[in-house]
Amino acid sequence: MTIASNNGSLYYVFDAKTQLFLFASESIFLSKAIKSIGLSVDVNSIQQLVNSSLYFDFIKFEIITDLKVLDSDTTTKFEIKEIVDADEKQVHENKSLETSFEKIPEAFSTYFDSQKKRINELKRCTKCILPSSFPFIEFDSNGVCNYCSNYKKYATKGEAELKKLINDFQATHGRMPKVLIGLSGGRDSCYALHYVTQKLGVEAVAFSYDWGMLTDLARRNQSRMCAKLSVEHILISADIRKKRKNIKLNVEAWLKSPNLGTIPLFMAGDKHYFYHANKIMDEKGLDFIFFGENLLESTFFKYGFCGIKPNLKHKEKSFSISAFDKLKMMLFYFKQYLLNPSYFNSSLLDSFGAFLSFYYIKHPYLNLFHYVEWDEIEIIDTLINKYNWETDSETNSTWRIGDGTAAFYNYIYYINAGFSEYDTFRSNEIREGRISREEALLKVGAENSPRWNSIQWYCNTINTDWKKQYKL
Repeated sequence: MTIASNNGSLYYVFDAKTQLFLFASESIFLSKAIKSIGLSVDVNSIQQLVNSSLYFDFIKFEIITDLKVLDSDTTTKFEIKEIVDADEKQVHENKSLETSFEKIPEAFSTYFDSQKKRINELKRCTKCILPSSFPFIEFDSNGVCNYCSNYKKYATKGEAELKKLINDFQATHGRMPKVLIGLSGGRDSCYALHYVTQKLGVEAVAFSYDWGMLTDLARRNQSRMCAKLSVEHILISADIRKKRKNIKLNVEAWLKSPNLGTIPLFMAGDKHYFYHANKIMDEKGLDFIFFGENLLESTFFKYGFCGIKPNLKHKEKSFSISAFDKLKMMLFYFKQYLLNPSYFNSSLLDSFGAFLSFYYIKHPYLNLFHYVEWDEIEIIDTLINKYNWETDSETNSTWRIGDGTAAFYNYIYYINAGFSEYDTFRSNEIREGRISREEALLKVGAENSPRWNSIQWYCNTINTDWKKQYKL
């Protein structure tokens, strides 16, 4: 038997005396097996197979790690070869979702165009592109919104500070740190994996949480990155059927009484990744957790629709809102549940657990982009040219293309409120001086176009009729 791994997600333990040979994708599985069965094997004898193969001879009950030294009479021989794409003009597009989609009815496009015309007539900030429908927005006499007038540009701590953190750890502990990287398959987390391993030279383990809405495209990009970098990839999978059922129940409940403040219930199932990240860090004895979260991708409007006024001078992530605002949010959701009893379904405990995971448990991680300036062009160029990173043919944007929910909820926000996450992101870029207002309007004009196939995939995946959703 031959076992092999190109990213280190393979561990084994071998003991010739007791004729024991076990292997698994994670060392924790072998440790638990050894302890629970009571095997007379030291857990410290567990070894990792990194970017190599192992040959196990059942007859002789021995392993040979180098296939080149196999006896000449061995009938099964292997050569590990790297497969190189000969087509240098390869288009990096997702082709996996193009087989099962129905043609989009003309009524869909007609309805969207009519709504877009209405949305284009909304009053917008003269500096950024946020509309008058944005929660808690105010305009001064020059038409500039309060989000712009109170904005302070981000100042990164610098790469030198990050390297100092690594060097200080090495000086104190006599070794380089080993870190956990949150890997969603999106562009920023993939770049964080590249940066930490290649530019900082730190040994890393990648972690992904699949809650049922991780697309095939994201999975392929995760695989590309981890294989190229020989990085172990731990995938925590939720109860997919249960998660998708919960999403369906909440979407159908929302349709009975639409409220933009309760849309995050569609995505509540993914918030447990904080809990699992902390758990993996403890299990593997890792030193740091790195995430790659673009600071410009703030979505404070989501709790703005819950009646919570954002702190305009507060520049952290939304999970760090005040205790009073957290209580206010809980009261908002409690009221919505009472007004719409359909929310009292099997997702209730899962949603509450997500709330605790997102807002209350510790988030002891380092965000790469607190230290390194986020550069969209550099990130995309690095991922595509170094890792053959895949994009989505349905959109020119590379943001959220691995998230199966984003196309659906951004369509709802855009149709109902006249803006989406793209508008808030591009508005922050304007404030940072990265793009002009005219560029931002052109970009969101394309980015807010419905990704019909992705919306159809989402509805089909949760088993709801996608043809009824275009007038959400």
